[in-house]
Amino acid sequence: MADLDVYEHDTAPFTPAETRAIWDYQAAVHGSGLRDCFDLFTIEHIRWHETEYGQDATRDMLREHAKMLNIWYLALDALLGNILTCTSEATRYSTAAARFIRAMADDYHQTRQDFEHVVTVWTLALLTGGAEADYPLPTRGVDLAMQTLTTEK
Repeated sequence: MADLDVYEHDTAPFTPAETRAIWDYQAAVHGSGLRDCFDLFTIEHIRWHETEYGQDATRDMLREHAKMLNIWYLALDALLGNILTCTSEATRYSTAAARFIRAMADDYHQTRQDFEHVVTVWTLALLTGGAEADYPLPTRGVDLAMQTLTTEK
């Protein structure tokens, strides 16, 4: 479970309903091991997998990872609905809930971009007969002082 105190800093703590929604999300994504499957998901790992098990098995593995991303997406979508605070005054996200959702969505989107980059590079290499694909690095931001694109946000 994530350290929820970080999201509650200088604001009201999570309500019991918000905490329950977070636990459900954490169980679906982190507790299930789904999130861990993407920790070492690199082009080097895909190439190793292809060498070890062949292209068909690698395609199947990529399909399974895509299914896991869909499960993750559905868990994030459920979190968006379940963590919503409904009162007589308004329906909204508390400050802590909004912070948590943004952090979880950032993690999901970063992982998805990494997955898509690896799959694209691997696929393009197959189409060119195994040669390195002419595909840009997975940059995330720009460092104006150094005049470079970076892998950091």
